[in-house]
Amino acid sequence: MKLIKDLEENETVTSYAQIRRKQLRLKRNGESYLRLVLRDRSGQIETKIWNNVEDCDGRISEGDLIKYQGLVQHYGGTKQLVVEKIRKTVPEDQLNGFDEGEMIPRTEYDIEEMWEKLLAAVMEHTSQPCVRELLNNVLKKNEDKIKSYPAGVEIHHNYWGGFLEHVLSVLESALFFADKYPELDRDLLVAGAVLHDIGKLEELSTPENPAYTVRGRLIGHIVMGSALVRAEASRISDFPSMLLTQLEHLILSHQGQLEWGSPKQPQTMEALILHYVDDLDAKLNRFQRIVKNDPGDSEFTVFDRHLGRAVFKGDRDRRQDPELVASCSE
Repeated sequence: MKLIKDLEENETVTSYAQIRRKQLRLKRNGESYLRLVLRDRSGQIETKIWNNVEDCDGRISEGDLIKYQGLVQHYGGTKQLVVEKIRKTVPEDQLNGFDEGEMIPRTEYDIEEMWEKLLAAVMEHTSQPCVRELLNNVLKKNEDKIKSYPAGVEIHHNYWGGFLEHVLSVLESALFFADKYPELDRDLLVAGAVLHDIGKLEELSTPENPAYTVRGRLIGHIVMGSALVRAEASRISDFPSMLLTQLEHLILSHQGQLEWGSPKQPQTMEALILHYVDDLDAKLNRFQRIVKNDPGDSEFTVFDRHLGRAVFKGDRDRRQDPELVASCSE
């Protein structure tokens, strides 16, 4: 089994992957071809099937784990795979090196440790019993999804456990500002950090091959998250109405700008902080992933359409060499 990041140009390879995307398209001459995006834990690769298209289209679907044979080519500044043979995996493939655990990208952090950190932070940094009860209820009801779901389909933290990694990171950043600005409502800021993306657990389909649900496309995680929090708060006796209104505002405004799909712009200090730490964590994660996964030898990555730029990879040899780092610090 060969991982996608290890594929070399002009190499004929037989290996395993998961179908992340599948589209039937037309060539200029009107003939059809299949465009696939294949992935494993190391990354993903644009893939084309030119022959036996109708037969292949009927036998494979998005989310399938497959065995393929194809040629790695250079196209548009990056690697592309042209597949000649493809089929779903079968149990016997495990005897030939297939490992299902290698198919899905995962967080590099320990999921159970992150979960315990999240629960402990809620207990330590909330003073109002109603806020603590709300957070604990939501977390416990959604524990399995929170531990497995990505934070997005493509842009950031788009891997198993990414949702939990992102939420914990946003919470830790929010607590930094809560310490720096004592006038902030710490309970409100903690609740906003924990719950700002909770609607994504409805917006996305499954952690194995996440895609937008119908409700996700028609309503979106921001509105769904606000509705979920309101429903959970209604089950808590005498939950303060103004506190709930401000918490809903944090959820509804956390994307910050109307053109980014945010129903409201931040109008409280807590909402402003939440928006910026959420956006910063998402962008830094995107920077990390594209630098780590960029296959080229250039000082810059290929252009990233989500960030709208290429990213400088820096002198990674210097930063990773302990002797060079030590010599600079002497």
